[in-house]
Amino acid sequence: MFIGRKEELLELESRINSQKFEMIPLYGRRRVGKTRLLEEFSTNKRTIFFTADQFGETSNLENLSQAITSAFSPEMESMVFPDFQTAFEAIAKHAESNPDSLLFIIDEYPYLAKAVKGISSLLQKIIDKKYLKLNNLMLILTGSQISFMEKQVLGYESPLYGRRTGQIKLMPLTLQEAHLFLPHIPNEDFLSIYGITGGIPLYLSMLDDHMTCKENIIKHVLQKNSFLYEEPGNLLMQELRTPNKYNDIIAAIASGSSEMKDIIGTTGIESGVLTKYLNTLIDLNIVEKKIPLTKIGKKKPLYVVSDGLFRFWYRYVPKYKNFIETNKTNLIWEKIEADLPDFTAIEFEHFCRNWIYQQNGTKELPFLISEVGSWWGNNPINHKPTNLAEEIDIIGIGVEKNNLLIGECKWKNKDTDVDIAQKLMERSNFFPYPNKLLVIFSKSKFTKKLQHYAIKNNIQLISYHKMLERGNR
Repeated sequence: MFIGRKEELLELESRINSQKFEMIPLYGRRRVGKTRLLEEFSTNKRTIFFTADQFGETSNLENLSQAITSAFSPEMESMVFPDFQTAFEAIAKHAESNPDSLLFIIDEYPYLAKAVKGISSLLQKIIDKKYLKLNNLMLILTGSQISFMEKQVLGYESPLYGRRTGQIKLMPLTLQEAHLFLPHIPNEDFLSIYGITGGIPLYLSMLDDHMTCKENIIKHVLQKNSFLYEEPGNLLMQELRTPNKYNDIIAAIASGSSEMKDIIGTTGIESGVLTKYLNTLIDLNIVEKKIPLTKIGKKKPLYVVSDGLFRFWYRYVPKYKNFIETNKTNLIWEKIEADLPDFTAIEFEHFCRNWIYQQNGTKELPFLISEVGSWWGNNPINHKPTNLAEEIDIIGIGVEKNNLLIGECKWKNKDTDVDIAQKLMERSNFFPYPNKLLVIFSKSKFTKKLQHYAIKNNIQLISYHKMLERGNR
């Protein structure tokens, strides 16, 4: 069963029916479902589906030749074209010979570009001389290396610059889409699952809808030799030449070393080299560099593990690895389970930010939001040097400069009380915006005292269940 991606499929369908040549770069992090999406899209279409590999020019030419032969003469033995130019030109001839739409997919284009010197320049010339004249050919280039795709395919200095007719950056599934994989798991428990899998379809497909959240985590994430247990290490080995250093960096960040100086202190890696490592992890969507929104206070960036599976794995596995490797996870599960709400609270904040974007232009928000993030720093009103750092979960900057949304997120089993609203009111004074919307998001219900206080002070109270209801409309 294919789940989600309705917008992307509609976009691709409109492109292939446009009656002109189309070139669409489709990119996104590894495992996000690019190939599966194209398999679904290419069903019942004339398709050349070529997957590039890392074995060099000869291997890739043989694979492309086989893909072309399989598409048009499956009964024949695969012939090998003398070079890529001849192979690309053969595709143009096939398109010319039949008016039906022809879909040409180069999956993992970065591998091909690294294996075949000058392939982008060659492809650019073929597009200009042959493909642009065709009204029934659609070329899709996919890639998991995001910086490569953005610089070497979409970038101004790329030979392919200006040839694309559209582009799709494939993101993880939304919470609502992901829940369709495991509909029997309750909403509160599923947010933990979503946090671990990050909305990656492949990861979700490996879990069991007839198991509880606990059973799924123990069997499929914390059991040695299981795919999800081995996945972080395998991905690092696949993407990086020296994974050990990266391992140390991810572990340091996952353990709470979020500032550059703390990561240096934990890993012993000097700042210049560490910056390069961090940029690579950011490019792989494993780590994110966060900067507080608004110009209030000092701009001190923080580094967080943005990939859900990596964040979960490095939060628990290094600490309890001996128990997991000896199949005694049950002995330490109570400790993991007690900490799981704090892990899930991070995902709840992400969900709240995304929900605000989704509600833009609806009656749920009194003004349009241009950017959503968070804020941290010293109290800008009280300048005492011993002052502790303050944090605000949600900051939403309005399209109109006078508007600001300030929000707090609570992922607790107990009802949210008035003290949260009072603290939010105090912190709202940090920001000299004339029009401020205060919002409290909560997993649980709100006490009567808080409800009265919220009405009096014009604070919006939004529960997780209400967010799910409105998000599904």
